[in-house]
Amino acid sequence: MDTKSLVKLAKSLSDPTRLRLLQEIAKGDITVCADLFQYVPISQPSMSQHLKVLSEAGLIESHKEGRNMHMFINAEKLQELEDFLQLLKPAIAKL
Repeated sequence: MDTKSLVKLAKSLSDPTRLRLLQEIAKGDITVCADLFQYVPISQPSMSQHLKVLSEAGLIESHKEGRNMHMFINAEKLQELEDFLQLLKPAIAKL
């Protein structure tokens, strides 16, 4: 994972609302954007902006079916983040 991608990913995870959205999407029960409002009561423009940030960071992917936007977690991106964090473990253990 290059530094620019890592910074974008970290910034996207730094917001409590985006973390909550990501948690709900990760549960797998919610795939339609409109269903997220019951768990994260924010305005529609705010919801769109937060989902856009998560999408641009590569954490979620989506596809449109009719009027609904279906979302799911990008497991590959999460694996990249996990791999990066694993690289930090030996450095911490040496301290």
